[in-house]
Amino acid sequence: MTKVINDQSIIMVTGASSGLGRAICVALGGLKANVLALGRDAEALAETQMLVEKAGGRCLCIPFDLLKFDGYGKLFLSLKDQVPHLDGLIHCAGSLDRCTPLQYVKADDFRKMLDIHLAAPNLLTQIMLPLLRRAEAATVIFTSCDMLSDDLPNWHGYGMAKRALGYAAAMWHMEHPDKPYRFATLNPGKMRTTLFKRAYGGMHPNEVPTPEGAAEGFLRILAASSEAVNGKSLQLEDALRL
Repeated sequence: MTKVINDQSIIMVTGASSGLGRAICVALGGLKANVLALGRDAEALAETQMLVEKAGGRCLCIPFDLLKFDGYGKLFLSLKDQVPHLDGLIHCAGSLDRCTPLQYVKADDFRKMLDIHLAAPNLLTQIMLPLLRRAEAATVIFTSCDMLSDDLPNWHGYGMAKRALGYAAAMWHMEHPDKPYRFATLNPGKMRTTLFKRAYGGMHPNEVPTPEGAAEGFLRILAASSEAVNGKSLQLEDALRL
């Protein structure tokens, strides 16, 4: 089943305060979609809202810390009567202080990387499943990175979590084989974001694309047929061919 994104579509995007998350929100706005923008920075979310509405869409800002797992239930309760359905849930939230060899990484830093990049997107999907079930054909997209398929050193919990997302999408798909949900993982590649600057300090940001270029890959997955994306781990070039 393919999915048309229009003014009836409602898409939730995490990490919407900046970078890739904001770029996806604005791209959705250009298709007249209704965006639920999640992020920790209320002021930055307000700027995202302005850009989405300028592009032609509508945006509801939801200041929320995804590491506060006890608040997920309240988040759902606050939305269940306001939001008729969710056509999409795009997980972009992430953070990274520094790349560190495993032998030196601190326990708190390691756990934080697993929580924000692996536990949070899966638990948010779980809590939002009733809203996804209300849609005709909902799509959940996990954002990974080069570690989805490449073995790279010094990424500790971040890299482990990002690689596990491919399995997470496949697991969600296998557990809902006959439902109109689609679960996919996308590696957008290196992008000109704050996380990139921290991870690749010796590489000039102008050497890599902007997140706006990667946003199109997420839109293609949202609109693709179930057979093309369900349970799959995609590189950006794969998504752009959908």
